[in-house]
Amino acid sequence: MTLEIVQVAPGVLVVTLPEAAMNAVLVVDGGEVLVVDVGATPSRGAELRALAERHGRVVAVVVTHPHWDHVFGLGAFADVPSHAHPATIVDLRETGIAQRDALIAFATDPVPAWLGTFVPPLPTHPVAAPTTVRVGGLDVVLDPVGHAHTVGDLALHVPALGVSMLGDLVEVGDPPQLHDADLAGWVAALDRLAPALQPIVLPGHGAATTPAFVAAQRDLLAAGLAHLRGAGPAPEGLDLTQLPG
Repeated sequence: MTLEIVQVAPGVLVVTLPEAAMNAVLVVDGGEVLVVDVGATPSRGAELRALAERHGRVVAVVVTHPHWDHVFGLGAFADVPSHAHPATIVDLRETGIAQRDALIAFATDPVPAWLGTFVPPLPTHPVAAPTTVRVGGLDVVLDPVGHAHTVGDLALHVPALGVSMLGDLVEVGDPPQLHDADLAGWVAALDRLAPALQPIVLPGHGAATTPAFVAAQRDLLAAGLAHLRGAGPAPEGLDLTQLPG
């Protein structure tokens, strides 16, 4: 299958994968590659790694949060350090099988044989505080924000290239997904990230965007939070019934 690949900055490639139209990102410099989010299946992860290795040696992987479409391909990178928020690692350990079983339960096509016994692999390197990973001559800042879209979201910034990667902390083309969210934590996370955002912002789904779009989505989430606290109408474009509990 031909993957959709867009270069958004020198050495930054967005690879949109078929499953849930999830954006993986390759950061390439000096013969080294960082892979951000690894796809929804072992074979998709292997395909993504093969693509990455056309550009250099894969030196690190980052998982932005613990949802299946971003992480189930991690086994293809078993020999590479893989970074994630500590809560993402715990959540995958506790819910990975349940996520697998939900995929099987809701499948409309025949379920592939591998999925029935699949055990999602776990990231190897917890990131509890801002950390810099070197990729060639580039500094990539990993910035864990905690419970927002999920229990363990993590953003990345490449200041030298003017790019930030937010995973599903920002959604382009569809409303924010709230099934595992902490709305107050999400608003706080976007507030904290705002000063560090680079001119090009890459979402987990959809086209590259800007800090202004992130600010508008932050305001949408804040309006939803205010409504839940009895301080305003429910905003359009946000399904608050998705919230857990």
